Amino acid sequence: MYRMTKLLGLFVAIMSVNAFGVGFIGTPTAELDAGQWNVGFNYTYISMDLATTKITEGAESFKLEINDNNVQRYYGTIGYGLTGAWEAYVQFGIADVKANLKQEGETEEGWNFDNDFAWGWGTRYTFYEQDKVRWGVSVQMNWLDTSSDKKDVDYEMTIDYSDFDLLVGVGPTVDVGGWKLYGGPFFYMVSGDLDAKGIDADGAWKASGDLEEDSNIGGFIGAQCTLMEKYNMTTEFSITGDGWAIGAGVAVQF
Repeated sequence: MYRMTKLLGLFVAIMSVNAFGVGFIGTPTAELDAGQWNVGFNYTYISMDLATTKITEGAESFKLEINDNNVQRYYGTIGYGLTGAWEAYVQFGIADVKANLKQEGETEEGWNFDNDFAWGWGTRYTFYEQDKVRWGVSVQMNWLDTSSDKKDVDYEMTIDYSDFDLLVGVGPTVDVGGWKLYGGPFFYMVSGDLDAKGIDADGAWKASGDLEEDSNIGGFIGAQCTLMEKYNMTTEFSITGDGWAIGAGVAVQF
């Protein structure tokens, strides 16, 4: 049980550097002209349950529930119009994570984590236009590849962790005069691998596990308005079967 309790702490630490959860999607259609740039900032608050995870250490294993995984993302963004119907962007910043974790047979514990680096990229493509309605598809991915060391008087451990998440959304953007409304369904996936090793009073040990989402399908709705010439503000809400997110962003075009 002592070893399992320490492993729970290890996987809690892993969660602290991950940006699980649906991020800020934005319009599913391209908003930049060919050769045009934009820079901006967006904030997202995410609350989501993850799939129950099997943690294995040698011949032993236990299940770990990850509930109320609350993530705050702060991203700077840079976008570019590849054509009049296609744009791409990169985003990078920090993620702050709080979560409740429940080891099999134990009580749930709440954890508050430090901020950590997060980054990703995305693209949007407009495939159909008619009057004031445009239809498009948005693809976004985020990556994390990191390691962490933890030491105390009676043990030490090292973890190596990598993951990526993928989001594909599709839907319309409707121009209602000074405002643009958008939304639609999306597909969401998380794939994570981790390895851990350490030394304690019982000797050397190694552990591993996989992390993934608990729900793949969701929906999003948002609105974008022009604050002043070339300055846009966007607000958004998204939801899956096991979580929800709200976000806001500002961007300037040039």
